[in-house]
Amino acid sequence: RPPLSKDIFADVCIIGAGIAGLSTAYLLSQEGKSVVVLDQGGIGSGETSRTTAHLVSALDDRYYELESMHGEKGARLAAGSHTAAIDRIEAIVATENIDCEFERLDGYLFVPPGESSDVLDKELHAAHRAGLNGVAPVARAPLEHFDTGRCLRFPRQGQFHPLKYLSGLARAIEQKGGSIFNDTHAQDFK
Repeated sequence: RPPLSKDIFADVCIIGAGIAGLSTAYLLSQEGKSVVVLDQGGIGSGETSRTTAHLVSALDDRYYELESMHGEKGARLAAGSHTAAIDRIEAIVATENIDCEFERLDGYLFVPPGESSDVLDKELHAAHRAGLNGVAPVARAPLEHFDTGRCLRFPRQGQFHPLKYLSGLARAIEQKGGSIFNDTHAQDFK
């Protein structure tokens, strides 16, 4: 997309054309808001360019750790927001017919070889308290050439091709009258 070269007015200006920015711009454009998206690089060139392309509620910051920092309510909010985000992306993909290889699959949390699996018990109980009642212990992840040992299965996670997803979002945003400008660094706005 071209850089912004003149003053522009919109209901909402979003800084960043990654997964979060374009998903937000899409949702706002669907609500009838005029939207402008600015990114100092290209679409998906920031954090999104370093994603694993996995959409998960199995977090790197463990639920028992989130509980210790933010209480059970905070852990529930984190679990609920990640679950809702996966559901929302799936719905957008279906609504806009975005061919981005979205699929649901199970995710597995296991400990590195030689480390105690006691942490899995703590995480299982904390995940259940956070509302992720489908999380279950299993003997091993279904990997043919690597034995994970005992692990936790997080059902209905997602994966997709983020750049294809963003391309579909950009098209839908622009069809609704939104504008996306690349190579534009936001310094000041009113």
